[in-house]
Amino acid sequence: EQCELSIPKQGNRAEVVLKVLHRNFMGGDEFLGQISLPLQDFDVYEKPKAIVYPLQCKPGQKKTEYRGELEVKLGFTVKANESVGGSVSDLTKKNKGSISSLNKVAGNIGGSLLSLGSK
Repeated sequence: EQCELSIPKQGNRAEVVLKVLHRNFMGGDEFLGQISLPLQDFDVYEKPKAIVYPLQCKPGQKKTEYRGELEVKLGFTVKANESVGGSVSDLTKKNKGSISSLNKVAGNIGGSLLSLGSK
C-alpha cells in the first residue's frame, strides 16, 4: 500500500503507527500486531529504503510471542517554503528569454551554468 500524510504540527515528535489486521469475513478482524515509527528516527533527505520491523503487541500488553514482521519503505517529499526562498514556479515566471536571464535563474537556484561547462 502507499499513502501520503502531511507532517503534523508537532514535527519530529510525531510518530506513524501501523497496525496489521487479519480480515475475517465470518467475524471481526483479528489484530496481528503493530509497529510505531517515530519521525525523529528518519532523515527527510535520505533516499527511501525498505526496513523490516518485528510486529509488537498492543500498548500495555507484555506478550512476547512472535507476531510476524512488516516491511516498510518510508520516504519524505520536501517542499519549498514560500517565505524562505520562493518556489520553483516563481523561478519560471522570472527573467524569460535570454542566456543572461538563464544565468540569473541558475543563480537563484544556487548553481552556475559556467561551472557545468567545466566539468
